[in-house]
Amino acid sequence: MLIRINRFRRRITLCIAAALVIGWLMPAAAADKPAVQAAPITAADLKAVSAPAADQLAAGDPGGTMTGNAGDIVVADSKKGLTLADLVNMVGQNRIAINFVWTLITGYLVMFMQAGFAAVETGLCRAKNANHTMMMNFMVYGFGLFAYWVMGFAIQQGGCAPIANLGGLNPLNHEFTIPFLGGKTWGLFGLKGFFLSGSTYDVGIMVMFLFQMVFMDTATTIVTGAAAERWKFVAFAISTFCLGAVTYPLYGNWAWGGGWLSQLGANYGLGHGYCDFAGSGVVHAVGGMTALAVSMIIGARIGKYNRDGTPNSMPGHDITMVLIGCFILAFGWFGFNPGSTLGASGAGNLRIGSIAVNTMIAGATGSFSAILYMWIRFGKPDASMSATGCSRGWWRLPRPAALSIPLAPRLSASRPGCWYASASSLSSAS
Repeated sequence: MLIRINRFRRRITLCIAAALVIGWLMPAAAADKPAVQAAPITAADLKAVSAPAADQLAAGDPGGTMTGNAGDIVVADSKKGLTLADLVNMVGQNRIAINFVWTLITGYLVMFMQAGFAAVETGLCRAKNANHTMMMNFMVYGFGLFAYWVMGFAIQQGGCAPIANLGGLNPLNHEFTIPFLGGKTWGLFGLKGFFLSGSTYDVGIMVMFLFQMVFMDTATTIVTGAAAERWKFVAFAISTFCLGAVTYPLYGNWAWGGGWLSQLGANYGLGHGYCDFAGSGVVHAVGGMTALAVSMIIGARIGKYNRDGTPNSMPGHDITMVLIGCFILAFGWFGFNPGSTLGASGAGNLRIGSIAVNTMIAGATGSFSAILYMWIRFGKPDASMSATGCSRGWWRLPRPAALSIPLAPRLSASRPGCWYASASSLSSAS
């Protein structure tokens, strides 16, 4: 019996050794073989490509196997037929078309966020001021868009070219610059694109205008929420026009339009310079700082504080409207952050999936942390805090949205959710 076991062991050992030798020799043998060179595409190859016949297409294509074929490629010269240049140009145009469609659709989502802001702000104010607050949120779009079309876009993006994802945007090529700190060029504001006229009447620039305009609109809406219930409509109109025409575009140029902040890396070796992927600084900080300034000027709502300085709670009149508005914002934020790639094809743009997941996680974590704080401190959850905590999580994310792993949004979004709940509870806000 022992002899048989030893023989079996020897056979197993020999088999393993043989397998190792074969495995070591096979890659070497494969490496000795010359690599097969891909044959270049020739004009004759393109001539041999045929599209489905008309009678085949007339019979219908339920499986989708014939729809989209060589016959759909646009040819420059019908007499020559399909050429390699036609094929290459179609590939390039399709890439830019994909990026156009992606940027436009995400811009539409960001525009729809205006309805969410309107519902949240109106629901959190008192019923007697609901009409005024809703009207501000409606007209912030009209006033802001007009100001941005007249001059804001030119100041922000007038020198931003080239932007490859959208076809170059080459007409936006004039930036006002000054020499500063060691003779380096500092860009201050753009000079092309006023009224979208002249050479800036360009398909790519129109896409860029729409996307950047709805971001500007988001910044102006922050101010309407901060000053709700205590400023006149004319003051709101003037503030919105100034923010859309000058204040927001200037900082937007410095960060996104080729201005001095974006060039700190190239000019002074400071890494990649100022990086703000989707607007934590450009949109939310500029809107927030403006809102703070306006709030300091006009002061608190009448009745908010007693003579001894203690605050009074001033709950909103419609929490259902607030939560519905928060859901709309959640939907729109999938345009805000992923759309900031300005494309879905090429140049690492497939990050849009990761960015969308990070956005979703940040909102959920901000909401969870805010409601958990209120639950622990006051013994019950608070609906308004869950909504506003959710929004604080989103507003924390745009700067690093494209670079974060899924764990990072949970950690970064939980802090502002708790901070807001804590600050609101200290001021007796409901």
